[in-house]
Amino acid sequence: MSTPETQASTPEATKTTKTNTSGWVFGLAVVVIGGLLLARNLGIELFFLDFHNWWAFFILAAAVSPLVNAYQSFKAEGFSNNTLNSLVSGSTIVFIALIFLMDLSLMVWWPSFIIVAGLYMMTSGKR
Repeated sequence: MSTPETQASTPEATKTTKTNTSGWVFGLAVVVIGGLLLARNLGIELFFLDFHNWWAFFILAAAVSPLVNAYQSFKAEGFSNNTLNSLVSGSTIVFIALIFLMDLSLMVWWPSFIIVAGLYMMTSGKR
């Protein structure tokens, strides 16, 4: 006979709680973004939404998953190839978003993608 204490400590219960929490966080982020865009459409001037390329924030949001994976991998394994590869992935996505957000020239920054390719080669060992 299982008690509520033992049921809550099972891996399935922990996984469900973690999934619900991440869904809640991402849902809240979507609500905040929608609220900010609605406020702008209603005439409330928000200095941080004065970008002509605001859509690049969606690229930036894509960096959350690999950066979370890097953090979880670091907690579990330390600085392993998996941790570093996830960190390179997340950082690359952040870099691409910043290029668009800050109106940087791709003609100047394109060699950095060669550097990123080398970093992927260095961190994509057996896992």
